[in-house]
Amino acid sequence: MLNWILSQFKHQSAEDLERARELLKAAERGGAHVNLAQARELARALGVDVEANASAGQVIHAIRRYLGHRGER
Repeated sequence: MLNWILSQFKHQSAEDLERARELLKAAERGGAHVNLAQARELARALGVDVEANASAGQVIHAIRRYLGHRGER
């Protein structure tokens, strides 16, 4: 049972990391509008601290920095 619970956390992390990569790709393309609320939610899911009044650019930068530290980017 404990292994199943732990696997669910790992699965969620993998999904969040994939969402973060997709968000960064969309931001780099520039054509896609980044949903600020979703970006903030994703940052919280990853454990990235962002201010409540942070702009989309600041949130994306924080997520990019997080992925860079993890070696994911």
